[in-house]
Amino acid sequence: MADDSIEHKSLKNVESLQLPSHSGRSACQNALLARVSTPYFLLLDDQSELHRAAHVEQLLQLVVDDKLDLAAGDLIGRRRKWLFFDQRFPQPEHGTLEIAGDWLTLRRGYRSQGDGYNWCDLTANFFVARTSKVRALGGWDPELLDDERVEFFFRAHRQGLRIGIAPDATVWRWGETAKSYEMPAEPSQKSLAVAKMGLARMTDFDGQVFKAPRRAMAA
Repeated sequence: MADDSIEHKSLKNVESLQLPSHSGRSACQNALLARVSTPYFLLLDDQSELHRAAHVEQLLQLVVDDKLDLAAGDLIGRRRKWLFFDQRFPQPEHGTLEIAGDWLTLRRGYRSQGDGYNWCDLTANFFVARTSKVRALGGWDPELLDDERVEFFFRAHRQGLRIGIAPDATVWRWGETAKSYEMPAEPSQKSLAVAKMGLARMTDFDGQVFKAPRRAMAA
């Protein structure tokens, strides 16, 4: 576990890497990647919880069998209602990258079906990946503190990584409300991500358009 919180936490039987506060998700994930000593690794956000339907072994097998370089599952949003009751709802975060000139559009869904998985370009941060492939990719951009995912998968797509999602593999993503399972990134971070990808504009899953900063476009 990588921890960049102001007050560092520790969990029983879990090794914790303590980073300077507010280092950002990318720095945390790069620090963990540097410590990996196995051919494959599992990435999971701290708000996510494994359960019986996670099927991590299925994701691992897809990579071990060389069908994919990165095999992902998806999210089931979950929030407390009262006492022992809670609400669950699908939160699909996989999709395709549609590039037209200098404009990137994110679309939910997948490209086609494979053997036990669906081909896609972008997934949630719940996946098993081949360590050497992600290291060759350069990991995550540390300047993108909280909006690293699209830029990471954009580079993976450009470098030909085989990415897919196993429809039956899910994790619970805890949040206070149905729409707050993940804190939204600052618009400036999204604009910076657009510039990092060498693009002028990006349309996200919700139809919002983000433009690269003018100075970055001029450079």
